[in-house]
Amino acid sequence: MTVYLLPSTDAAENLAAEDAYFREGETCALLWRNAPCVIIGRNQTAEAETSALCRESVPVLRRTTGGGAVYHDLDNVNYSFLCSEDAPRELREYAIPILDFLRSMGLPAVFSGRNDILLYGRKIGGTAMRYSGGRTLMHGTLLFRRDAARMDAYLTPDEDKLTRHGVPSVRARTGEISPYLPDVPDAAHFTERLLRFLRSFVL
Repeated sequence: MTVYLLPSTDAAENLAAEDAYFREGETCALLWRNAPCVIIGRNQTAEAETSALCRESVPVLRRTTGGGAVYHDLDNVNYSFLCSEDAPRELREYAIPILDFLRSMGLPAVFSGRNDILLYGRKIGGTAMRYSGGRTLMHGTLLFRRDAARMDAYLTPDEDKLTRHGVPSVRARTGEISPYLPDVPDAAHFTERLLRFLRSFVL
């Protein structure tokens, strides 16, 4: 499988690149990391999903798939699988390369019923999917190291906004990968290992 490591850490550029690859028709995978930002689902409102502090501090961007709001920084690894097919498969089928990678590193990751990837019962990644014009996009995140303080501060909406319309995120107990991989120093090295693994995989 052709795998592209996107050079930018600008979330807007990376989302635009993902959409361009989606439209071009190639079967491929993308990997990238974003500078601090929050990405919300296509059916969400920023006011219902984020705090005022978040909207004043970091970019809040909308992706083309559903799902909940996610805080991104350089310790969060993003991946996308893009292919052409007559009909989409179950979302969990597209997650097989990621699960195989994690298990190859000794991590007993599982795919949950809420489209999440769990490690020892804690969420280390979410997934979402889009199908349009014979093209499938499945993308997700892997949380190498968690900034719990920022996640809580940014993804806790202000009380007076909670009654606004929008699809609220499902709050889940989040975990992180780094404590279980002491030989992997940072998310950059983790991404390189994922890159090498995916290049040998057939989507």
